[in-house]
Amino acid sequence: MGRIGRIQALNALLMNGYTGGAEPELQRTLRGARLVQNGSVLSEVLSEAGPTHSVFDVLAAAIMLNKETRVGILGFAAGGVIAPLRAMNGRQDLYGVDLDEAGFKLFGRVSGDWRGSLQFVQSDAFRWLNAQQKPFDVLLEDLSVGRDGDVFKPDVSIDVLPALIRSKLNPSGIAIFNLLPSDDRTWTEMIQVVSEPFRYGLIITFESYYNKVLILSFKPLTSTLKISRLLRKFLSGIQSSISRDIQVRTLRIRKS
Repeated sequence: MGRIGRIQALNALLMNGYTGGAEPELQRTLRGARLVQNGSVLSEVLSEAGPTHSVFDVLAAAIMLNKETRVGILGFAAGGVIAPLRAMNGRQDLYGVDLDEAGFKLFGRVSGDWRGSLQFVQSDAFRWLNAQQKPFDVLLEDLSVGRDGDVFKPDVSIDVLPALIRSKLNPSGIAIFNLLPSDDRTWTEMIQVVSEPFRYGLIITFESYYNKVLILSFKPLTSTLKISRLLRKFLSGIQSSISRDIQVRTLRIRKS
């Protein structure tokens, strides 16, 4: 399967469990394990910290932009972001949530002590985040819905979670959204709605993936050029091939 196909299948894990069809098969690999369903690689879990050579490496690099430690991951799945994050010497305290516990159990079996400080809760992402009292330094929104052999961004990720995420961040915190196509909205419409609760942001696009990653904040970010260089430094530091795949641009947030 091509790189785009792999990320489509992988993202289908993140909110509502596995896509339809045969039950996922666990296969051991030289670097850990992977889940395969109907011939498609759903998720690859590494036994050692290192690059995935995929969007997960970029999400990890985005987390590294904030030097504080409390990070929430909405849509933990099989923890694809953890191996590259720890390889980047990220020592953040991680709090993951997902409706399906299967991916986390796989991650626990394959990963080692390098996983660091990590807590996981099997729950609805909105319900869990709404109940959190202590603010986060970084919140990563990585939810999706699998349907008819493809994956989409759920409405809750567009209409509800952005404002809630903004309310649960420290004043200097950042929100990271891993966007996929929506059922009934253009990319422009979706990006505008998701970014509306924030004042500043940038967008990362890819040559080989249709994902679009937003990094949003309420306080000014450093220059886009500097952030682009930092992201590439983190990616190159773990020898991730995705460093050659990204384009980083300033996001103009329109206010109504």
